[in-house]
Amino acid sequence: MGAAPDSAERNDSSGSNSPECERGSRWAELVLTNLSTALVVDGVTVCRLIAFHLLESIGVETMTVGSGREALELSGTHYELILVDRYMRDMDGLEIIGLTSGEIETDRMDMMNAGADGCLERPMSVDALADILAEIDYEIDSR
Repeated sequence: MGAAPDSAERNDSSGSNSPECERGSRWAELVLTNLSTALVVDGVTVCRLIAFHLLESIGVETMTVGSGREALELSGTHYELILVDRYMRDMDGLEIIGLTSGEIETDRMDMMNAGADGCLERPMSVDALADILAEIDYEIDSR
């Protein structure tokens, strides 16, 4: 656990269901019934850390990488959620398909057309992320 460095880091422990978020937010109410895994791909360290700690706080096993190339090295690994930054120096979010952050509507459409299931905007809304995780948890139950 702890900070996610530039190289891949994995959190294999389950976290608490009470992250330090605003009282009454969707995030504070989120309860996952299944163990989920997430990959955060972002060239900006602070963005990776925020996503890592949010996901870790509710028990999502999370790995972070700082580049698209590092993410491709993990291509045989299964993740229920992949958060990919749209703009990275070595490989952009259009080349790695997943849930991505888009800053303008054109980026959102580009990501969806490339095959992403959804798109989060920066700054990332914890309530929007909570909705996505709840949907993933429900889909796992339905399998």
